Amino acid sequence: MARPKGDTVFTEVAGKTVDSIKYEENPDYQMLELTFSDGTLLTFELSCWVEVQASYLKARKGNLKLIRSYGRISGAPAHQA
Repeated sequence: MARPKGDTVFTEVAGKTVDSIKYEENPDYQMLELTFSDGTLLTFELSCWVEVQASYLKARKGNLKLIRSYGRISGAPAHQA
């Protein structure tokens, strides 16, 4: 699924009364759940990953010389396809 660009506005919940907010965490995922007084829910499944900027450098007399930049290396969490 493509990541949305810019702001995301959840217009369906405008003006609703929040009944409860729950944060759930287990080894497979983390989720934030907002339950409204009319019985509807808005959920957010949370995930994170590491992004690394990799470079190969030569150190000489306190100076660093870039030999190669590998660019950004990132990976999605293991539970995502």
